[in-house]
Amino acid sequence: MPDKLTTRQHAVKSADQICDAYSALIDQVGRLTNVVEAIGNGIARPTGQSLARWQVLAEVEDEAAPVGTIACRLGHTRQSVQRVADLLVADELARYRPNPAHQRAKLLEVTPTGRAALHRMQAAYAQLALRTTEGLDPERLELARETLGELQRRLESELP
Repeated sequence: MPDKLTTRQHAVKSADQICDAYSALIDQVGRLTNVVEAIGNGIARPTGQSLARWQVLAEVEDEAAPVGTIACRLGHTRQSVQRVADLLVADELARYRPNPAHQRAKLLEVTPTGRAALHRMQAAYAQLALRTTEGLDPERLELARETLGELQRRLESELP
């Protein structure tokens, strides 16, 4: 029968292992984020866009939305999304229209020119997804997504 010291040592080793695994995962996610951002900007560049502009256009592809809502969905500040939205409007890839629910918070919607650029980026992304996931088990990808989602929810509960 294990004594208290053996039990405690096992618990400490288990805690160390989970902390090490957690740290390695968070580090890997950070490195992956950097690569995804670089790839996204590379896909967007031929259309004259950036990953940030692509993300904002994608958020209003199906339905116009206020900048604050877009920012919330993307996890960015309203000000940063406002800056990108204003650039999209200046380049005629999006436009503002009145919001019946709120006089000051206009709705951002994609224009036909913006939709064409968005579809080119989405097509390039789909090709990338097919190339980089070839031979991977879709169930493992789904498990990874679920695990990352659970960690995100737990970390969000720790936010001040």
